[in-house]
Amino acid sequence: MNVLGDPVFSARQVDSTSMSLSTVLSHLGARREIELTALRPHQQHAWHAFLVQLAALVAQRGGDRRLDRSPEEWRRALVDLAGDGGEAAWCLSVGDLSKPAFLQPPVPEGDLGRFRGGAASPDALDVVITTRNHDVKRDRMMHPRAEHWVFALLTLQTMEGFLGRGNYGIARMNSGFGSRPAVGFAPGLGWAERFHRDVEVWLRLRPTLVEELGYAEEGGHALLWTLPWDGRTSRSLQSCDPFFVEVCRRVRLVPLDGGGWEARLASSETQFLDAKEWQGDTGDAWTPISAEGKALTVGGDGFSYRKMTDLLFTGEYRRRPALELGSADPASGVVVAQVLARGQGKTDGFHERVIPVPGKIRARMGVPQDRDALAALARARVERSAAAQRRVLRPALCSLLQGGPEALDLTDRRTDRWVERLDAAIDSVFFDDLWSAADLTSDEANRRWDLRLVELAQRELEDAIGSAPVPLATRPRAVARAEMRFDGAARKHLGGAFQAPAFQAPPSSEEVPA
Repeated sequence: MNVLGDPVFSARQVDSTSMSLSTVLSHLGARREIELTALRPHQQHAWHAFLVQLAALVAQRGGDRRLDRSPEEWRRALVDLAGDGGEAAWCLSVGDLSKPAFLQPPVPEGDLGRFRGGAASPDALDVVITTRNHDVKRDRMMHPRAEHWVFALLTLQTMEGFLGRGNYGIARMNSGFGSRPAVGFAPGLGWAERFHRDVEVWLRLRPTLVEELGYAEEGGHALLWTLPWDGRTSRSLQSCDPFFVEVCRRVRLVPLDGGGWEARLASSETQFLDAKEWQGDTGDAWTPISAEGKALTVGGDGFSYRKMTDLLFTGEYRRRPALELGSADPASGVVVAQVLARGQGKTDGFHERVIPVPGKIRARMGVPQDRDALAALARARVERSAAAQRRVLRPALCSLLQGGPEALDLTDRRTDRWVERLDAAIDSVFFDDLWSAADLTSDEANRRWDLRLVELAQRELEDAIGSAPVPLATRPRAVARAEMRFDGAARKHLGGAFQAPAFQAPPSSEEVPA
């Protein structure tokens, strides 16, 4: 099964229901949209990054930056890119262990004696870690197709982290328990336009990666799975091409007598790439880097409005090229953030956030002064949101649940339900409200946001009053004191909500249309 020539991928497209990797690249290069029906949500960035890096490698090495190529042109270019690996590097299973198979490095020892079985299904090979079979079912693909193995291999080799001794992760994340997030601007949610934009982003980024990170300008290792690996030695990051496609595990697919494949895996004594000191700052165009030089690791809370404010506006993270707006970008678009959050021996969920960026905001984000004003407004709103939760709603809830005492126990965890619901409500409106406030004065913008926060917090307090188990004997006092505390705290911390709207003079007679 050769992924370059065989119709491996199920697709929903006008003129085809299945296509090869070369055909996928040809469609995207011609700006024809496709939809791969077997691609799972958490595999999307691994697939997108893979296609973009392949295309950037082909465009750079051949000197011909055309993306609109025929399938046969893409096939020849990718076979050439694999060097001595040739066609074998694109086959799912290769009997000759001295040669690579697709995303599977050659085995120098010449046999699979050190390889163990156990992955008879692609979802057992994938990076999603399940400790309970009622979370995400394990080994649920009873009749997997070649495309399922492709996506699982790709996600494992380009997105996986540390998973116990002998199972090391990729270079493009901060520590083995990190993640490889993707944050970038996109013309839309279609594959083709994002593909074109991000290939150009990588090509523009190349000189910087060579100069600042020391990658090989010419002749660096590109498709790392074509290199033999015994699991005992590591290769230098600087020996790689800036656009390298990495692998992190020793794995080979072995055909089964009844059809299909089984994955055999071997442990390694070290990582494929010696990149621990880089802390994930490898030049990945989609991965934000902290001020300390560490790749962003996303936790179980995903891309909250607080995290997105940091990524979009604050100096806490260096913006990566995929998020920078250029003159060729459309007047409006979306910010797309994706990650499969990882932890120590667990998965903290797949998180995705899409933030539409209207044309007027797109224009302002490209002007430093306007961008700074928007950033200040966003940071102020995050602070006021925290005040609404911690200083306004939580004390009122504590007063309600504790019977209206004079001294409150603010560590009462029974309030978490309503505080978390308020945070989710804020999250759902944060950026739409922020964009709407861009044309207002700071005082009017703050007044409207305070009013919105008070309304959202009031809703949660009312829900708690109606549903929380408060003893009947103390209920009247508890409710009264909760409402008093809420009102007093709201006036103190969200005072704009109680101010009259800024006066606007009516239009003069000359401005009134006839």
